[in-house]
Amino acid sequence: MKVSVTNAHGLTSEATFSFTVGGDRDVDRQPPFAEGQFESLDNVHFSGNSTLRHPEPRPNPVTAEQVVFSSDVDLSLSFLSTYALASHSLGWLYYDDLVARGYVETRGTPDSSDDLLKDANNNGITDLHEDLYNLAPPFDLWARPYIGTTRRCSRYFVSGGLPYSEPELAMNGSCASAFTREVSLPDARPGRLNDLIPVDVVGALAAAQNPAAAFSDGGLFPRIPNLLEPAAPGNRHMGLGHLAFLLTDDDSDRTTYKQLGPVQDRDEFFEDGLPDYDVSAYTPDGVLRTTNPDPGITPLDRTVKLGRIQGGREIVFFLVTYYDARHDPAGDGTVYPCLKKALDGRCTLHLKTSTSVFFSKPGWNLDQDTRITTPVVEHNQGCSFDPRCNPIRPQLYSCQVASTGQSLCGWLQPPSLERLRTPAYGNLVPPKERSWVPRASNGNMPHLEVGLATPSQDQWLLGFEDLNGGGDRDFANVVFLLKAVAIPGIARSHVINDTPPAMDSHCAISRVRFRKHDWIPSWCSPSSTGDSITYAVASDCDVCSEGVCQTNPTPTWVSVPFAPGLNEAVMDLSWLGGSQLCWKAQMTKPDFLCHLEIFNVDIGYELGLVP
Repeated sequence: MKVSVTNAHGLTSEATFSFTVGGDRDVDRQPPFAEGQFESLDNVHFSGNSTLRHPEPRPNPVTAEQVVFSSDVDLSLSFLSTYALASHSLGWLYYDDLVARGYVETRGTPDSSDDLLKDANNNGITDLHEDLYNLAPPFDLWARPYIGTTRRCSRYFVSGGLPYSEPELAMNGSCASAFTREVSLPDARPGRLNDLIPVDVVGALAAAQNPAAAFSDGGLFPRIPNLLEPAAPGNRHMGLGHLAFLLTDDDSDRTTYKQLGPVQDRDEFFEDGLPDYDVSAYTPDGVLRTTNPDPGITPLDRTVKLGRIQGGREIVFFLVTYYDARHDPAGDGTVYPCLKKALDGRCTLHLKTSTSVFFSKPGWNLDQDTRITTPVVEHNQGCSFDPRCNPIRPQLYSCQVASTGQSLCGWLQPPSLERLRTPAYGNLVPPKERSWVPRASNGNMPHLEVGLATPSQDQWLLGFEDLNGGGDRDFANVVFLLKAVAIPGIARSHVINDTPPAMDSHCAISRVRFRKHDWIPSWCSPSSTGDSITYAVASDCDVCSEGVCQTNPTPTWVSVPFAPGLNEAVMDLSWLGGSQLCWKAQMTKPDFLCHLEIFNVDIGYELGLVP
């Protein structure tokens, strides 16, 4: 404010000074942190010492058995490579959705490692697998709700004295019966591969160039089991899946295996690291968009952002494989999927199909592990695959593991490792460390190998084996890069000044003093966005009218301009004209090993008259 004074002799003097009507910048208006002081806390929690913390810097030991993160993450999947005769679709499920639907017995513990798949109708087939192929009959004690709208085929069979529906995904267009009783097939149990046993078989292999109605359960996509589709009218909103990549072909033709793919192969560029369809035409869940944000097959189709995954919320990946199941356990190591086992582990009901589903959880797979080696397979994840390397005696054509000196065969094909080193994948060089696939406790075949792509534990290689029974067990038929980015933590305070609503139209926050005491460890890698903890203030945090105030969801935030090396700043907010002061902090973790904490915020203010 400027004041001019003129005396009796006509002499004038001017003086400029500040004028306040309330508040004191030296008074701390933010008490020690406690519950109830904040308008919102997003991905931030109180510690036992009344400090604000971004979730603890726990590592994320992602394994095929459990894909779960310690804190909220933005998750994305990037397609890396395909080396297969089959076609595939990749999707995922929330584990708790399966629990809520009644497929999983949690046994009363929070850890999923001891959970079991249920068989509620007690017919020897778990409900999850029964609903994948709609095998339950619609009558008597064994009935289950049909996953879909209208059953295409209504044929039934009896195996082991119990009735089942024949699977539409493994039946031709005329719904001809596809059940055969007591076929003589090789036993898939280890050590018995040359023994022939009588076993029931249901299902048929798809014919080449089959019509759209054949080998289909309807739904959103004809060949993807309705249960694994996103909820939609086509599956009577009973789908639980999220389909990240509808097709993984990256080859030189424009066809999928026996035309079974859910979308058309539209690209002939061989091994360019892009799926052969327009990925961006579909949502991350696999639903066709009304508007495509990136028309055509472009580099942006390499990556699908799955979105925010809550910390502690487990997900399960699945690969739908379009390829004829074969049964030659003693030869090429392939087997038909097994729907039912006897108590001694002998399969009593095989599924003959061209549509197989493999889960990241190894115990959920339907095919038997014919070898039962421990581990199933092991690789040097940073070493390229060489077909001359003998995994039993990997001295030649192998690489030494960096931490142990052990020699192991390489995992990924050379073009895959070369592609990882490009900017499109973040110039990644996977460490020469051991990756391996543990055995499944129930004798079933695992189908996913997980390798840590970076030491910071935020990126992983997912390599799938796509043959029932494992075949050559290279676990590199389809490979993806999984990336997790920590979600920033945001804390917003309530209004901290005590301006009466009646004075709101006369007074405004003028100057604000902001002091912070926080901790960003020196070992935290630099954040791409600058400081890992940033602060802002606003003076229109509430909207007041006639003595009543309501929260403003979009106040005018002004960043606190700390000078380098200082933890205190004074700001002029008089230009905003607001009288309801609050502050917020954003905590951005540059990596999962970083720990961010705010111990205290000291904030004072002055009030000025509204002009």
